[in-house]
Amino acid sequence: MKKWISVVAVGLLLCLGVSSAQAQWSYVKLFPNNTLSFTSGINNTLAVDPAGNVWFAPYLNSTDSLVGTTTVKTGELRKYQPDGTLLNKYQYFTFNSTVDTLKAPATGYGMTTDHNGNIIMLKGSDVLRKINYQTGVQMAKTTDPLAGYASSLTSPGVDNINEVFITTVSPTFGVGPAALTADFTSIAATIDTGMGGQFARIVSVTPSGNDVYVHEFTLKGSVHYHSSAGTLGTYAIVDTLFKGLVVETAGWRPGTNYLYVGSGSTGGGPPNAPYTSYSWYGFDMTNPDAPVLKDSINWNGNTGVGADSLANDPRPRGIAFSPDGNTAYVAAFGPAKGFIEVFSKVTAVEPVAGVVKDFALSQNYPNPFNPTTEINFTIAKSGFTTLKVYDLLGREVAELMSGNLAVGSYKVPFDASRLSSGTYIYELRSGDARLVKKMMLMK
Repeated sequence: MKKWISVVAVGLLLCLGVSSAQAQWSYVKLFPNNTLSFTSGINNTLAVDPAGNVWFAPYLNSTDSLVGTTTVKTGELRKYQPDGTLLNKYQYFTFNSTVDTLKAPATGYGMTTDHNGNIIMLKGSDVLRKINYQTGVQMAKTTDPLAGYASSLTSPGVDNINEVFITTVSPTFGVGPAALTADFTSIAATIDTGMGGQFARIVSVTPSGNDVYVHEFTLKGSVHYHSSAGTLGTYAIVDTLFKGLVVETAGWRPGTNYLYVGSGSTGGGPPNAPYTSYSWYGFDMTNPDAPVLKDSINWNGNTGVGADSLANDPRPRGIAFSPDGNTAYVAAFGPAKGFIEVFSKVTAVEPVAGVVKDFALSQNYPNPFNPTTEINFTIAKSGFTTLKVYDLLGREVAELMSGNLAVGSYKVPFDASRLSSGTYIYELRSGDARLVKKMMLMK
């Protein structure tokens, strides 16, 4: 195993990186609201589908549910719109003509999406499921996929051919980490049979499947495995990364090569200085051997809901992003209420000098455009403001701004390189006011 990145180097990196990362994300609200209450919050069971809907399953929650003619204790898998409206609540599935309950203890141990947007969920310590994000139908299921492990499984990672990478929470020599085939029916690759001695909660993997990161939180570092041929080759340990961080959660930000990893908490396991507790640090993984710190998101411990305050030591245990990457949902283990917070990326909003007379939205310039343009607007009254782009069917395709703005004039760039040519609607909302305009993308 290669040497650790030196503490001095990390310190210099943080001095440069964290200072530039501060205030890049603006706290928006609790999700789905400030009243929903579950026992112990979230344990990595948080994901966002391609439609922008938010899925989560709380930890240690059980409710009565009627399955056929029998009342059983089940857990819950919930699906919400971005505005916090509940779309569905799943307590059991029909799979292979058999009713399959999310039965007690029904603990939520992990969740992610595959590259089709379907939900990969570890519900209970050993049951892995794939749920169609559009229909809610269970597509695949496996129990005890890693023979011989002694505890629960970790939250999984998924590569671009939907192979599922997973290992065990408690250290078990001779077992995992490994990659399962997309249908869970077999082992695609055994990554390491000698791992043991440290506890892990989550596995991350690059889209190619060539680089795998097992985040071992008691080690305060993440073991990096590499195979130049992905699961068709042989994995070997390259290095140990993210030294000093107590990584119990991690997630990739869409549209970037950034991997965001949790930092730990004061009581549950604090990170080493100069990192701080209750944060998610975003590393540029363009070079998978040498992460570069670029960004951070800090838990808001002052939401008005006491359960999520820093005094109660919330543990960073979940992160997922909207499809455009500009909204982050972060979750904590511990709070009974206020266990998911929403943040918006606001660095693109640039103040413009001038006298503000009214609430106004200007025509984007240039228009038509390819693929970038700029939108100017003014806010006559400070408050929560959003700037969103929709297609002509009313589907949201981008959220350019979401957060509190002071009175003033602003400009926001829009990069539509991932969109098809056509006419789009952009909408500015601030308080009770709303303005819309059209723009045309011509590629």
